[in-house]
Amino acid sequence: MRVLIVTHAACFQTDRIVSGNAVRAHYFGKGLVQNGIDVTFAYPKDLASDEERNESGADSSDVRFFGSRSELHELIGEVKPHAILVGYWEFLEHFPDDYEIPLIADVIAPRILEALFQDHQDVNLHASRMLALYRKASRFICGTQRQRQFLIPWLILAGFDCRFGAPIDIIPISTEPLLPRRRLDPTDPWVIVTGGVSWPWRMGQRYTDVIRETLADGKAMKGRLLLLSGGYVHENAPDSESASSANEDRQCDATLQHVGLLPYGDMERLFNEQCNIGLELSDYNIERDFSASFRSIEFLRCGLPVICNHTLELARQVNDYDAGWVIEKPEDLPSLLAAIAGDPLGYDRKSANAIRLIEERYHYLETIVPLVEYLQDPMAPEKTDDWFFRGSETLALDLYHQVSELDHQLRIRDKQITDLRRDGESLKAQLDEVLGSASWRIVQPVRNLARRLVTLKGLLLRAGARVYRQAWKHPGPREEFALGSGRYAPRAAESSRDKWFDRKGRYVAIVSREDVFPTNHGAAVKIERTAWGLSHLVDGVFLITGDWGRYYEFKNGGATEKYFPLPIRLSGVSGMVLRKRLLRTGIPINEAYIYQALFDWGYFVRLMYLALRYRVVLYQAEFPAYAQACVRAKRLLRGKTLLVEHNVECDRIKAQYPEVSAQTYAWLRDQEVGLCNQVDEVIAVSQPDRDLLVGHGVIADKVHVIPHGVDLGAFEKTYAFSLREAYGVSADTRIILYHGIYSYAPNLESIRLLATEILPRLRLRGWKAKVFAIGPEAPLDAIDPDVVFTGSVDQLAPYLTSGDVAVVPLQKGGGTRMKILEYFAASIPVVTTSKGVEGIPAENGSQVLIEDTFDGMANAIIRLFEHPEEGRVMAERAKDIVERSDWKSIADQYLSLIE
Repeated sequence: MRVLIVTHAACFQTDRIVSGNAVRAHYFGKGLVQNGIDVTFAYPKDLASDEERNESGADSSDVRFFGSRSELHELIGEVKPHAILVGYWEFLEHFPDDYEIPLIADVIAPRILEALFQDHQDVNLHASRMLALYRKASRFICGTQRQRQFLIPWLILAGFDCRFGAPIDIIPISTEPLLPRRRLDPTDPWVIVTGGVSWPWRMGQRYTDVIRETLADGKAMKGRLLLLSGGYVHENAPDSESASSANEDRQCDATLQHVGLLPYGDMERLFNEQCNIGLELSDYNIERDFSASFRSIEFLRCGLPVICNHTLELARQVNDYDAGWVIEKPEDLPSLLAAIAGDPLGYDRKSANAIRLIEERYHYLETIVPLVEYLQDPMAPEKTDDWFFRGSETLALDLYHQVSELDHQLRIRDKQITDLRRDGESLKAQLDEVLGSASWRIVQPVRNLARRLVTLKGLLLRAGARVYRQAWKHPGPREEFALGSGRYAPRAAESSRDKWFDRKGRYVAIVSREDVFPTNHGAAVKIERTAWGLSHLVDGVFLITGDWGRYYEFKNGGATEKYFPLPIRLSGVSGMVLRKRLLRTGIPINEAYIYQALFDWGYFVRLMYLALRYRVVLYQAEFPAYAQACVRAKRLLRGKTLLVEHNVECDRIKAQYPEVSAQTYAWLRDQEVGLCNQVDEVIAVSQPDRDLLVGHGVIADKVHVIPHGVDLGAFEKTYAFSLREAYGVSADTRIILYHGIYSYAPNLESIRLLATEILPRLRLRGWKAKVFAIGPEAPLDAIDPDVVFTGSVDQLAPYLTSGDVAVVPLQKGGGTRMKILEYFAASIPVVTTSKGVEGIPAENGSQVLIEDTFDGMANAIIRLFEHPEEGRVMAERAKDIVERSDWKSIADQYLSLIE
């Protein structure tokens, strides 16, 4: 699947001032790519500099430029996309009616309302043209529920049959949190920031005047106001807000500072490092009801709580998440600022909640889901021949009444969602009561579970089916996805003789975190490869993740994606309902997802569905929280339980997040130790991890050391690939390798150390080197000209075998560094720290060079550069360590523990 994104913007680059369209296109692309969809960007030539066109054309095949309609269609002929996402609705004019490729139109802004504020706009002609262009699209995207309700009448006028559903998906402004956030120092003056492009419908002068007066007085709050102002980056926009205050600035230099529009990277650093509060305040107008503010999302992602008007749709989320303050009028500001200044702890809480709001509601991997589901089977909606535009007051009134009625329907749906959450809590309480009762015996569990599932189906279908109908779309019941094939293949219909309780064979059920696919980080590789290895030794392996709808079946090394029935999938709602309870424990937001299973009984329901159909001999949990569902399943059915500890999680989190409280750490430790002692066997990946677990109180006889495995077959193949040739690296430049996922802090810290400590030392000694950082989720800001982030790669082995040396300057982390075992398998010499090689039976100077100082590491690297033969011999010895660590052998060791 390939998608072409055509938008009215210049390329997203952190060192340039970028428009909201550019940011939106960037995260559309990022989300689609991480869902396995190829993306090509097409930008207008007139908005790009010669430097941008030359750079993109030379280095990146996924960015193209066009100067005319004919050039755009030549580009489409080359790319051959399966769908085209038009990032600005006016670009639909480049396409004919009934175009053979599905067109998805992004209408993030209520353009017709904005036109009312611009004197040069003829609203009647604008509306007529808008309807004609809308008719060309197959699907629409908007940013909020209110925008969706506003768009429906216009689609009806454009000829779309919306009687049974509108072809609209809600994809909010998408981003990702910027971490870490600097904590507030109560002694520093407060810095409040507002502004952005100065559009005429943003009328915030009265609010900024009150804030300036309050800060100048200094009694309620001491600080200053930063005003980012300027015209639209691709067009001259009226700068009304900054112009109206220009005469007053001379008297208020101490409290007001005009910053102007900044390059994106400079802006996020300003927000994250210097600012405390973001403002989204304006006098009321109709555009405010339907706005989706890019600048507010930027404030929140940088950890800035937001002060906003109660009329904004964002206000509800700010209230729900306690991520800021909602006010009605400018007169409320002085008392509010005094309250904020007097409660620094409350401010820190709201700052953390701002980032949590972004993580849960605006993260691009979550928001992109409706678009990904549509792209699985893009259908053209029904259209009628009866479409028109009547430029009259009657039509405007009709539209207003339709919007009001639709808003009423939205409130009804909000109530349905609330009822659904309440029913989920009730079912959870009932299930906990049943599981803890003394009457829960061999026959009773099956009867009770069947009754619960019927109750669950009835309640959730009545309360939530209409609300969530679109969310449960999936390939038909006779289809399944063959992993790696890129296509859906027919699935044989189940025989009517297949009974739920015809449980034969010998199966393993693995319960794990949600981010296993794609396998672009160490934990995902270990989980997927373990399932692969076990599938050669038993009749089948089921991999259950945080995905409500699907699971994966491994047989004889082949993996197939399958789907749960609708009632089972609906059990996942409990995770949404109970997430807040998890966050109240104090777990860092970035770690919460691997503990959600403690509060989400949907894992147990999905596991029991498979365990009742197949004879599961081993319930295997990857990470502690997932052992809870396994332990409960074993109480009801026969089998063994096994917990695989990738790290000692409580200690890893404590080391990685120093701000975690002693109370939270104790809770994490008690949960981990308790679950380890409830399962039959525990696997640690290194002796130091085993010693830690036993020291914390895990029964020693339960804990066994089985290291990570390696896919040896992948490294024994011959690949027609060379990093040096692919990236044009000169012969006199050495290649240093590192791979991992860079949202994981220790990995990103290692790359920064390579850039700031190792490379400068090599340059001083006269050596040229480039660091290739292989893996996903690279940072947005450039680290060093000689650090190249490759992004995710389909096959890791050819990249690793192309390097001169692998360097792992890890300072933190737990478990075993799987990356070092893969370097050993690739026969590449390794330089690392004592922490990096911890748990691996390698000797310094024999299989690896171990140095804990940066000077020592630089010396070791140069030693390998100068004596490549020594490095080859060392790599050969290192490969002997992993020769017995193929995944089938690891799987066999797992099974030997339960047999």
